[in-house]
Amino acid sequence: MFLIEKMELYPFSVTEKHVVSYILNKKQAIENMTTTQIAAETYVSKSALVRIAQKLDFKGWIDFKKAYLAELNYLDRQNTNIDANYPFGKNDDLMSIANKIALLKKEAIDDTLSLISVKTFKEASDILYQAETIHVFAVSNNLLNAQEFQHNMSRIQKDVRIHQLQSEILFDAYLAKKNSCAIIISYSGETEILNQASRFLRRKNIPVILMTSLGDNSATKLAPCVLRLATREKLYSKIGTFSTDTSINYLLDCLYSAIFARDFDKNAHLRKQASEVIELKRTSSSAILQEAGKC
Repeated sequence: MFLIEKMELYPFSVTEKHVVSYILNKKQAIENMTTTQIAAETYVSKSALVRIAQKLDFKGWIDFKKAYLAELNYLDRQNTNIDANYPFGKNDDLMSIANKIALLKKEAIDDTLSLISVKTFKEASDILYQAETIHVFAVSNNLLNAQEFQHNMSRIQKDVRIHQLQSEILFDAYLAKKNSCAIIISYSGETEILNQASRFLRRKNIPVILMTSLGDNSATKLAPCVLRLATREKLYSKIGTFSTDTSINYLLDCLYSAIFARDFDKNAHLRKQASEVIELKRTSSSAILQEAGKC
């Protein structure tokens, strides 16, 4: 649930609803307003603003204000002619479909990049780098999105385990060793089996990196390290998961690249050396594809 939706639905008092309505109407204008100014405009005390922020699960007004403005800025960027749920129509020709899917995927990457926090990205890469084993918990096609990440990480000798049997997810989380970490991919953040797995992992002090949609959901309360996905798609009313899949794959590519860069020379040498030995017979007549010294 987006913060704006939560503000509209939360059972505030009559006075608090008046303040919330003021904030929703002012939008980005509150960025340069002090609590004193807002309190004066809405005829409440500054402490009332703090209480509203706390009811919305923030420590205080500053944290609320930062999250609110970030959400507004994200939503303002959604002014696009491409509907992530139905990016093309029944009357579109083939090239129109191709162009619209390309634009949708580009926008999904730009959205995801805009949501990356340097602090959180570094925290996530630190967790992955230090772990001996990386567990990936997801359901449905999100498991497929994780397979290329697993493949790439295996080529630099990082152990990534994708838990595909839904009936075994809770056992796998419960039995995870202390020198491991986990990536949980949940667009809605409300998949109960994944949230239960996160609870088991948290009890064992195993670090969890959550990939989820923007806004508040059950999963974000269980994972301190949260990477946000492009949030454009509905849960069911859609042609496919083009935007979400692109966002997930982009984030996983970023995490793999961050780990690769930690030992760049070693990993580059390892990948090249292994390929030269194992893929010795791969050739191409294309000058672009040819390796130096090969034809």
